[in-house]
Amino acid sequence: MQAKSAIVPDTVINQPRPNASLATEPMHILLRKLNSHHEISAEEQDAVLSSLGPAISISRGKDIVSDGSTPQHTTVMLSGTACRYKILPRGIRHILAFQYPGDMTDLYSYVMKKLDHAVGALSDCTIAQIPHEQIAALGEQYPNLQYSFWRDTMLDASISNNWILGGGRTTAERMANMLCEIFVRFNSVGLASLGKPIPFNATQQDLADALGLSLVHTNKTLGALRKEGLIQSQPGTFQILDWEGLCTAGNFQLQYLHLRSDIRADLADQES
Repeated sequence: MQAKSAIVPDTVINQPRPNASLATEPMHILLRKLNSHHEISAEEQDAVLSSLGPAISISRGKDIVSDGSTPQHTTVMLSGTACRYKILPRGIRHILAFQYPGDMTDLYSYVMKKLDHAVGALSDCTIAQIPHEQIAALGEQYPNLQYSFWRDTMLDASISNNWILGGGRTTAERMANMLCEIFVRFNSVGLASLGKPIPFNATQQDLADALGLSLVHTNKTLGALRKEGLIQSQPGTFQILDWEGLCTAGNFQLQYLHLRSDIRADLADQES
């Protein structure tokens, strides 16, 4: 189905761009994501924002990009939660990755051309698009920006590697590790902090499809983490009550998310 154009408040799409005299003003969510793992200049940031198309609304349950399609653009998440997923022959959905605000959900489509999976909205989402010809032009004009895009796709690969390791973890470790990752990814773009609810707009079934668990097993595992005083949750959000304990329960290692050192220090300050 086709996405619908949306009217979105300026605070969502066109937040003031950072410069030397306005360093404290809010940064666009895409720039926050790119800058969280590699610093890009003010000129490069302006170039990225000028390449973004208008905001588009996607309803929960709709595809953002279809399996087998050949998109001519890269999708940027502005709000909501989405996922990369594949429908297996028996009709079972397997979630390959979660996508959050700031993520470029299919940057690799510029190179791979035809997608071998779909990107779907797990909640009502707002997205924008960057045409592939603009991706090429940005990379040619700004080598540092090209490196940032490349690094972003390598980060996706690193996250996939960590998910694969879930096969060697206990169910509780898999769940705790996933919740730690979700928090850090939201935190790195300024959308979460310890002691406050995290806007993870996905269901227990979505978690089950990502972790390869049954819904009953997922519910029991979350209940066990709540009973241990590590988290509390309600529909649409969850909150970490004991960060150190949750990291220990999930054997969570921050390094695979490849954040800048100052972002990692920021998180360490929140822990203290």
